[in-house]
Amino acid sequence: MDKYYKKEEVVNGYSIIRIIGQGRYGIVYLATNYKNEKCVIKQLKQDMLKKTREKLFYEKKILQSLNSPNFPKFICEFKDEYREGYILEYIQGRVFEDLLFKDRYNFTKGDIYKVASQLLELVELLQNNNVVHRDIRLPNVILKENNELALIDFGLSRFIDNERYVKEMDYWYIADFLIHLYYSSYKPTNEEEKPWFEELDLNEEEKIFLKRLMGIEDNYHNIEEIKEQLEKIKNIK
Repeated sequence: MDKYYKKEEVVNGYSIIRIIGQGRYGIVYLATNYKNEKCVIKQLKQDMLKKTREKLFYEKKILQSLNSPNFPKFICEFKDEYREGYILEYIQGRVFEDLLFKDRYNFTKGDIYKVASQLLELVELLQNNNVVHRDIRLPNVILKENNELALIDFGLSRFIDNERYVKEMDYWYIADFLIHLYYSSYKPTNEEEKPWFEELDLNEEEKIFLKRLMGIEDNYHNIEEIKEQLEKIKNIK
C-alpha cells in the first residue's frame, strides 16, 4: 500500500504543495524549496517497484543524458522508510491538453506548422542522444511562456535499440498530436463519421505528411525527410 505525502511534508528540502498527477507507475507532486523554486516529485508505486524496478529508473538515466531547457532536469533521487522516487525540474507553462480542452484554443494551420517544427526539433535532439520518448501526447507537451515547447514525462522513454525501441514510434505520436490540433478548429456536420483524413480540412501534402508519420503510407526514413515535407507544406499558397 502506498503512503502518500501530505501538504507541507518535506522531501529532500522541498515542501509538498499538492498532487498534480497519478498513474499506474507513480504519484506526482508539485513542491517548492526555501528559495520558492518549484520542482516535480515522482513517488514510485510500491507494487511497480517490486514488479519492474529497473524500468522505472530509465527516466533518471535518460534525463541525466540530456542537457536542454526543453526537457526537465533530473535533480536527485530520494528514499525514506516508506517511499522512493526522484525529483525533477518543474517547467512553467501550459500543457496542450489544457490549451485544447480548458482554454478551447483554436489552432490555425500556421500555429500547427510551428508546433510541428518544434516537435521535430525536440525529437531530433532526442535521436541525437539515442532516445525515443514514446509518449508525445497532449498532457506531456508544454507551451512555455517564451512560446517554445518543452517535453515532459520520460517514464516510457527508452534508448533506441532499432528492434523493440525504434525512432518511428515518436513519428506516430507527433502525427496523432497534430491531428488533435487540426480538430480544434473542426466544425462537426450531421454527416456520418469519417476517418480524420476525409473529415479534416487538409490539402494533399498535409495528408501525405500525416499518413507517412503514422506509417499508413511509406514510412519516413529520417528526420530530415520529415522536415523537408513540412517545409513543402508551409510554402503551399
